[in-house]
Amino acid sequence: MEQVLTPKDFEAARAVRSIKLDELGFVPVCMAPGAENPGHSHTLVEEILIVRSGTGKIQIEDTTHELCAGSVAIVPAGKFHAVCNTGSENLEGVTIFNKNVDPKQVMLKSRKQHFKTEAKAKEALKCELKALKKANKKLNKKIKKLKKG
Repeated sequence: MEQVLTPKDFEAARAVRSIKLDELGFVPVCMAPGAENPGHSHTLVEEILIVRSGTGKIQIEDTTHELCAGSVAIVPAGKFHAVCNTGSENLEGVTIFNKNVDPKQVMLKSRKQHFKTEAKAKEALKCELKALKKANKKLNKKIKKLKKG
């Protein structure tokens, strides 16, 4: 995956330096050719996927990224993510995540739940913007009236 990393890209890495190993969880990843997971999002838990071998793709929110040996994908808490193997061999690696959170506080959402909530939020923002424009229009009329005297 060709990419130029910026200092912001390394913020998660700097945060990991301050975490003790017993605060991290590790999950081995081994996906057969053509396999894919349905994806999910969760609050409070950030993930780093490090690919050891194989090829695939990871979707983070609405963007899909290519994966190959050596790829590192950083998934911030709250972002939807799903992985699929697009190659002819197993996609292998490890996922590292912060486990120093109360699991009862973590909200897990499926693809449908995540994007439905986001769609509702966008719709609510559109309605709010429409109401603000209407209020602004009324306010401008009042200002014009006051200026006329």
